[in-house]
Amino acid sequence: RVPSSPNGEVILVYSPKGGVGCTTVATNLAVALHNDETPVVIVDGNLQFGDVAVMLNERSRNSIVDLAPRADELDPDVIDNVLITHPSSGVKILTAPSRPEYAENVSGDQFSKIINYLRQLFSYVIVDSSSSLTDIVLSAIDTSTLVILLVSQDIPSINNSRLFLDLADVLGFKRSNLVFVMNRYDKRIAITPEKVGENLHQEVMAVIPSDEKTVVPSVNRGIPFVLNQKGRSSNVSRAIFDLAEIVRQKTGSD
Repeated sequence: RVPSSPNGEVILVYSPKGGVGCTTVATNLAVALHNDETPVVIVDGNLQFGDVAVMLNERSRNSIVDLAPRADELDPDVIDNVLITHPSSGVKILTAPSRPEYAENVSGDQFSKIINYLRQLFSYVIVDSSSSLTDIVLSAIDTSTLVILLVSQDIPSINNSRLFLDLADVLGFKRSNLVFVMNRYDKRIAITPEKVGENLHQEVMAVIPSDEKTVVPSVNRGIPFVLNQKGRSSNVSRAIFDLAEIVRQKTGSD
């Protein structure tokens, strides 16, 4: 059985500066979006040092490296053998290679083909990526329906976001397909989402508060905070569910 046409949405979670929390946002967003009607797969696009499996407390013998040579002849069985299922949420995971040097075995073209195939099987393909503009990241931008661009309240992060927005314009990526998100927001810091949005001519559409008491134990245990009973009621969880709602509205999925 080969699916007929791509109908899933590809959501890239990206920041041009490392350490802004992309993997935490991507994994929790994947869990928030996943249900029986809208199944989700999360793809670790940081092929050298990806943390998606660690954040979900999973290990896999197989990874994207096993799909790359077969990118032109994928079928649901092949995919099924390589993806792993996160037991407590049902989200499927396509992990990064087990060693950094294996990353060079996946080309940008192969990555695109794999993502486009996954679109035919899942409602949402969430891609977590590195901050470097590698061929993999550029192909992820190219195949994305939406790019969730994360920024934090520091000048280097804001400046890098400005550079990325300029690049998006050059690449012809529509700004309407960008969801600009401030992560780890601390209201004691004078740099507000409004000021950043004004400064970069790109509205900050969602704000995820800083909440180390919820996030750090969640990361260390490999349990997304949106799943944890205590974590679910936190402001940071509510912000992720709000972001999931923005994604659903912008992609037209209920």
